[in-house]
Amino acid sequence: MPCKKRRHKKHTPAHQFHQVDLVVATVCLEFGLTETDMKNPKQQDRHLRFARQVAMYLANVLYEMNHSLLGERFDKDRSTVSHACKVVEESREDPVFDLKIIKLENFLRQAPQPPLPSVKPRRKMSGISEVAA
Repeated sequence: MPCKKRRHKKHTPAHQFHQVDLVVATVCLEFGLTETDMKNPKQQDRHLRFARQVAMYLANVLYEMNHSLLGERFDKDRSTVSHACKVVEESREDPVFDLKIIKLENFLRQAPQPPLPSVKPRRKMSGISEVAA
């Protein structure tokens, strides 16, 4: 009987975790919330939900993170992230809110990004002789 292939969860690079954390911190400052509030699933007031939706939207638009990845980071389903993006997109029809989002986008674009991890070259194993052909 052939073995079934196991599906492994895709690991998220560290810089994407940093980007989401940066978005969350920025949105918290703008909306007057704490990061603990944003990460607490029991906190469900309207203001907090909307701030979380804005954070999901910004991470999706600026850093091109897919809905599944953002769902993982925010402990939500990908369809919830999709809904959040639609809500914020519709809310941008208000010129005052749109200006707020533009300012947040510009701030996050100018924020320094962490360096990408460098790949170390493999070392040759000592004690193994090469076979001459």
